[in-house]
Amino acid sequence: MYGYIQICKPELKFREFDEYRAHYCGLCRTLREQFGTTGQFFLSYDLTFLTLLLDSLYEPESEKTEGRCIAHPFQKQPFIRSEITVYTADMSLLLTAYKLDDDWKDEKKHFRHLLSKLISGKTGRIRKQYLQKAERMEQELEALSQLEKEGCENPEQPASCFGRMLAEVLAYKEDVWEETLRDIGFHLGRFIYLADAFDDLEKDRKKSCYNPFLSQNEHDPAFHQACEQLLRLMIAPAASAFEYLPIVKNAEILRNILYAGVWTSFRRRCSQYLSKQAGDQQGGKQ
Repeated sequence: MYGYIQICKPELKFREFDEYRAHYCGLCRTLREQFGTTGQFFLSYDLTFLTLLLDSLYEPESEKTEGRCIAHPFQKQPFIRSEITVYTADMSLLLTAYKLDDDWKDEKKHFRHLLSKLISGKTGRIRKQYLQKAERMEQELEALSQLEKEGCENPEQPASCFGRMLAEVLAYKEDVWEETLRDIGFHLGRFIYLADAFDDLEKDRKKSCYNPFLSQNEHDPAFHQACEQLLRLMIAPAASAFEYLPIVKNAEILRNILYAGVWTSFRRRCSQYLSKQAGDQQGGKQ
C-alpha cells in the first residue's frame, strides 16, 4: 500500500524485531502462494501492521516454519502464518488494485494499468468473497475521487474518505471489537492519506496533480510544523483506541509502530525538503 505504518527499528528489542520480521515474511510467503510472484510486489508495512494487530488480538492458531526465499537465499527465515495472514493478503491485493486504478486515472501510468489487468481475475474473487466490504470501500473511493476532481482544499475531507475505507479493512469480523478496530482504521487511514500528501507535494505540484496541500510551501518549516500537528491529531485517537484493546501479545511492537514508527517517513521527507531548499539557496548564491 503506502508504507507509512512501519516500525522504529532502533527502539525495538532483538526478539521483538525477529517477531515482527516473522509476520512480515509470513505475509510475503502467503502473497506468493495465493497470487504468485506478482503478489509479493504488494507486500507492505501497513498490512504487516494489520496482520500483527489482528493476530495479537484474536490469537488464532498459527503455523511457524522456516524457509529460504529470493530475498534470503542462503539462510532460512522464520514465517508466522494463520487465518489472519490469509485475510490480510487478500486485503493487500484489493487495496493495491484500487491504488493501481487510481494511479492510472490520475497520472496515466501504463505499467500500473497493465499490472491492474494482470491481477483483475484474482481481485474479482476477493471482491465476491468480501462483497459488502468491497462495496463500502468503493463508495468511499468514489467520494474521494469526486473531492479530488473538485480540488478540495480542506485536507480532512479526502483524508476522512480514505479513513473510512481503511476502517473496513480493519473490521475483521462482526464482534465486540469491531467498532474499536474501525476507529483505529479510520484514524490511521486519515494519517496515511495526509502523510502521503505531504510526501508527494513537490511531485504533485510539478505534475499538476491534486494535493490538498498545494497552496502550501513544502520547503517552509512553519508548514512542516503545522502538518506535524495535523498528523498528531490524526494518529492520537488511533493510539488511544489501540490501548482499549486487551492486547498483551506483541503489544510493545504495536506501540513502537503507533508511537514512533509512523513518524519515520514524515521526518525523513521534512529533512529532504529542507536539504533541497538549502542546496537551491546555496546554488543561487554561487
